[in-house]
Amino acid sequence: MKHTTLSVLGGSVVVALVAAACGSGSGGGGTAGSGTGAVSGTGATSGSGGGGTSATGGTSGAGGASGAGGTSTGPCTEGAAQCVGNTPQTCESGAWKSGSPCPFACLAGTCSGSCAPGATQCSGFTPQTCDASGNWIDGTACQFACAAGACTGVCTPGETKCKLTTPQTCDANGAWQNGTACPYGCDKGVCKDACVAGEFNCNGNEVQQCDVGPPAKWVPKSPALNCSPTANTACDKATGTCKAVPTVGTATSTGTYYQYATFNTAAGFLGGYDVDSYEDKIYVNRSSYLDVYQVTLLDTDGDGKLEPDQHPSNPLATGPKEQRTLKLLKSYLKTTDNVPLGGGSVAELFALSDRIYSLGPTHNGEISEYILGTKATKQVVAPTTGLYFSQLGFGDADGLWYASNEGNRRVYSYHAATKQWVAEFNYPNLVGGHMDGLEVIVSPKTGEQYVFVSDMTSDFLGQYRKDPTGWTQVNLFVYTDTTSQVLEGMGFGALNHFWATGGSILYEIGGGDLAQYLE
Repeated sequence: MKHTTLSVLGGSVVVALVAAACGSGSGGGGTAGSGTGAVSGTGATSGSGGGGTSATGGTSGAGGASGAGGTSTGPCTEGAAQCVGNTPQTCESGAWKSGSPCPFACLAGTCSGSCAPGATQCSGFTPQTCDASGNWIDGTACQFACAAGACTGVCTPGETKCKLTTPQTCDANGAWQNGTACPYGCDKGVCKDACVAGEFNCNGNEVQQCDVGPPAKWVPKSPALNCSPTANTACDKATGTCKAVPTVGTATSTGTYYQYATFNTAAGFLGGYDVDSYEDKIYVNRSSYLDVYQVTLLDTDGDGKLEPDQHPSNPLATGPKEQRTLKLLKSYLKTTDNVPLGGGSVAELFALSDRIYSLGPTHNGEISEYILGTKATKQVVAPTTGLYFSQLGFGDADGLWYASNEGNRRVYSYHAATKQWVAEFNYPNLVGGHMDGLEVIVSPKTGEQYVFVSDMTSDFLGQYRKDPTGWTQVNLFVYTDTTSQVLEGMGFGALNHFWATGGSILYEIGGGDLAQYLE
């Protein structure tokens, strides 16, 4: 490997090739004249003088490859060929003559190959990379799918399965795509044709039974039976009854995550409670205002990489925490800008690129949409029976709204067809004053959807997944809180981390064992 030494002289950078046993010519400015062989000349690659190609013992004679002050093609041997970048050149009458640029690669003065060096593609399940000669080189075959020259996906294209009552098909990129939910159940990725006598179904909180017809259809169970989410009961289609919603999981931690940025009012945070994030934007409910911030990650360790998970205590990404900056972009006033915000700390947000959703403004389980550009607002969830909620999340995989409140550690989902909130599961006391955090996230790696929950005054984050047999606690993560701040709102987005508010502080948590489900 060649090395260069750099030194700065009078504001100019001088580059010297370190070589051993240099040849000795007699030229006065060639590439290797007598002496050490350093590249020299006045402002040019080579010295001043006139054009000899060799000298006794040296690479070049007097003058070398160029004249004073610049680089030129110089004399050449008739018929010789070379490449200048991607352009072939041939020596004619002692001068280099350029041909047409090569479409792919130039090698030894001749166009070659069938691809541009560095390009990538897929050949079936095999990723390929174009080498310097313009030839495709096979990589290791992908397990699931290949897209744009890289392995991707979590399933084999064309594969089918059921996700609860929804059939799923694996697309060309190896990602599960939902079909239409099956009215009579899903089996091996295909909807069943009809229900069977003795089967039951849940239509929101209503228990249904099968009327075999023909045609077969679901009808209300006789006598009518409706379960009560406020009384902690939910429909159980296996038995056709209302059952108590179970408490799922334990308070024993299974993984660790970490705390990163903290912004207080002295660092540009105006305060507030309910929070969500989309890409690099942070949205905060400050009671009378909706504040929009931008968070930026800086390469403060100077290694040329942005490392949001890096933390002194993180064994998966050990190093100093990189600095974040917070910039206020805009504040929307609740009154004049028509923002449908509920009260601070009791009206969580859900953010997209051009709009936000919020619980409220009336606390009866309704959800309002607000378009940031036009300031248009509308109600998107209007339940027939009101329930008081403070936390909010949306499942991209199942298309359901999820909500909760401080009164109990219980998660609900919204059944749009019946306009009812349905009790899903309870979680155990996580040593906090009460529940105050809820977020729903689909893992980019697996496509699995998880519900994350948190208490107000503890450092635990519970991870839950809905399986065919019911809800299960996948993990309970814990971190060391260095701020001693309560959690009054929780969102997810920027830097693939969670963002939490505590009134006068905004802080960032993530990384560690948690990262595998978020990145």
